[in-house]
Amino acid sequence: MSKLGLAAFTLASILVACGSDAPTENSAPPDGTGENAPSGEGEHGAPNEVIVQLGDDLPSAARDRVTHYVKTLAPHAKVVPANEALDKIGSGSLVIAAGATWAASTLVPKADVDALAPEGFVLVSTALGKGTAIVTTGKPNTKLVHSNIGAAFGAFALLEELGMGFLHPLAPTTPKTMNAIAPGIARKEEPRWPIRGLQLHTMHPLELTHLLNGWGPKGTNDATGWEQMLPEWDRFLEWMLANGQNRVHWLLLEAKTWEEFASSETRRTRLKRLVDRAHDFGIAVGVDVPIVLQQQHTWMLVKKQGELPQELEQLRSRVDWLMNAGFDYLATENGTTEFTHPEPQRMLAWMNELAKHLDEKHGHRPAYVKIHCSTGQTAAGYPDPGTGEPINFNFLPHFADARMGIMPHTVQHYGLDDPAPTYGNTDFAYVKDFLESEVGRREVLWHPETAYWVSFDVDVPLFLPIYAERRLHDLRLLGADEEAKKMGRGAHAGKHMDGQSTFSSGWEWGYWLNDVVTARAAWNPHLEAKTDAEALGIVLDQALRPLGATAKPTRELIIATAKAEHDLLILGKVNGKSPSVVERRNGQAYLQGVETWDDIQDVGASIPGFEAAQMTQPDKLGLVEMRTPNPLSSRPKYTGEIELLLAAMENDLAALDAKWAALRKDVPEAARDLFDDLADAMHITWLRAKQVHGLYDYVDMRNDLNPAPRLARLAAARAALDEATDVVKNREPRYRVPADRIAGWGENPTAYRFGYLWTVRSLFFFWRDEGKAVDAPSNPCYLNIINPADIALGEGNVTSGTRVLRQLIDNPNGTDWSECAAEPKLAPTFPQYGLRTRP
Repeated sequence: MSKLGLAAFTLASILVACGSDAPTENSAPPDGTGENAPSGEGEHGAPNEVIVQLGDDLPSAARDRVTHYVKTLAPHAKVVPANEALDKIGSGSLVIAAGATWAASTLVPKADVDALAPEGFVLVSTALGKGTAIVTTGKPNTKLVHSNIGAAFGAFALLEELGMGFLHPLAPTTPKTMNAIAPGIARKEEPRWPIRGLQLHTMHPLELTHLLNGWGPKGTNDATGWEQMLPEWDRFLEWMLANGQNRVHWLLLEAKTWEEFASSETRRTRLKRLVDRAHDFGIAVGVDVPIVLQQQHTWMLVKKQGELPQELEQLRSRVDWLMNAGFDYLATENGTTEFTHPEPQRMLAWMNELAKHLDEKHGHRPAYVKIHCSTGQTAAGYPDPGTGEPINFNFLPHFADARMGIMPHTVQHYGLDDPAPTYGNTDFAYVKDFLESEVGRREVLWHPETAYWVSFDVDVPLFLPIYAERRLHDLRLLGADEEAKKMGRGAHAGKHMDGQSTFSSGWEWGYWLNDVVTARAAWNPHLEAKTDAEALGIVLDQALRPLGATAKPTRELIIATAKAEHDLLILGKVNGKSPSVVERRNGQAYLQGVETWDDIQDVGASIPGFEAAQMTQPDKLGLVEMRTPNPLSSRPKYTGEIELLLAAMENDLAALDAKWAALRKDVPEAARDLFDDLADAMHITWLRAKQVHGLYDYVDMRNDLNPAPRLARLAAARAALDEATDVVKNREPRYRVPADRIAGWGENPTAYRFGYLWTVRSLFFFWRDEGKAVDAPSNPCYLNIINPADIALGEGNVTSGTRVLRQLIDNPNGTDWSECAAEPKLAPTFPQYGLRTRP
């Protein structure tokens, strides 16, 4: 049940209504065996006849997909009209019904349906005639309604009871045979929060970035290629329903070289097709369009700043263009970048106009603004209601029109009550405080991440189920606060936030797991569980059913891996002991990737005015820095806490890796690819820990008189990289979209010249760290692959100039600052840098 104190849906009510002697289990066993197995089946346990009955209230695409999957599982299934009476079905027959049907109205008491909260559903299995029926029905949404999405949630829960799995958003799991269905399933589910969705962060070159920006694989004119990607959108939308989500939006992009297409009728037609198709599934669709934030190829509402009236006219005109594509809501961004801002009064004027125009001119459509977690910015003239000092600029929407919703955001895998040495923060408690202070004043959506693509996690790659565990932890934290406030006083007492919009950045290398858990936790965070581990186990028990007998050991391994990662990567604990301080002594700082702009930010940390506010990931003791330590620096030495931490990560992750590997042979064939994804990700994470430990030992031992131990540690690090190369080569052909789209080098809609997994294909961060350990380059621009001008300003004269500069001066040995100017034209190949020619 999804709300604390929600009255249980008792099996007794079903028994009274149906006259069945069904057992008291909440659900039949996943494999359909045991005492609940139905009688009267045909040979080999298959039903003699499968009858499908679907109501017209189901979203049309959901009806089609349910029919498709049932016929895949039972090719002889027969679809009958929704109002046909089925009380005379033959022995061993199975009725599968969803939505407003004869079966649902006969077998589910109307009072139970009427009592449901919006989007809730009832799902039961019971005897019917001489056979068995499994039926579901539900309630529609009350906001941005597109058919009866509650019934659609029930329909996909029903498919899971039949054996289907919807774990990877682009790769549903279909068993060879349908699960046997026995009387006794009795589920009544309601979402705790009304809004549950994803932001597909298409500023990053992800699986769906081309499609959602109207590009084909070959560019804006590749209409055929764009059409061929549309089935991926359907699979994602199925995943949304199976995981309890009702909204999706993405970042709309624009660049100088394709500016004409960016606001063309061709593009809007493609966007409208995406929106219409989502509506066919019952899902609401928005798009994120910054007002003046210009980083990473954004499509801005105010492209040319000048006088305020003209700016507001631009904003209204571009909003109108978007809304003609059928979007249900718009999201936007505060500031000119995450770290810079315009004059506060002007920013508020833009925000207020956006909220007002959507409400008054576009049928009360909502608007939301993201609340970033960068530090060091304030809004002069706008006092913080708690301190009276100028408010954090990111919190400026506190003063906005109440029609402007907010999306308080945190980054990376840190929980709301964890130490979080990133973006200039020590923790994110202040974000939680702001979120809760705004509840009841406007719509509030929690906006956490399940991946942080740029050099932090999936692009290393690292397997981080700690994301899943922390996202559930945060929702339980927020939900517990809501429950505690129920007895309070005042206008906002007992108010809930409005929901969650997950910041999603890619699904390969096990990152689909983070989105599955986070989505299901927004439906039900299981506040009744005594611990986060218990709650995570409940979520995983339902989600991992396609893994059959290996589901429970996999669940335990996920929980154990997340626990180890919380201790090692976030808290820096070794053998249960915390470090003296967490900064530079946490495991994440050493396993993550480091690219040029991380190094430049690190250099800038010692310059007044450019301190930690710009550091976008946890700092560490650097491999090059170890060779030339600064006697005045407060940074730790390697010997001691850091050395022990790296050794503990290698050892503890090796033990977990062995357990993951041991389970592979027992996984059912239909789910083997999903499990292998997790196990491969775990293996390469251990190899990363092994490499890092070896490289740090190698540099630390540089002055030893006997070179043999030192060279042995380098050899161990290199062996880890070489083995990781084989893991990637074996994994890449199993990506769920063409590998070159997400792991290749070349143009795409984003400000990056490569897909989000190119750094995995090349093991860029492994190689760069080896190069820093062996060659000790003093230049932070070493192996730069990013164009800072394009990221910050977009395409134009400055960006073109930086590319020309790099090509004119580029040094193949990576020893001059020209590398900072731009990304290389061609993908770097590491032997050209001689990384294996010197010990």
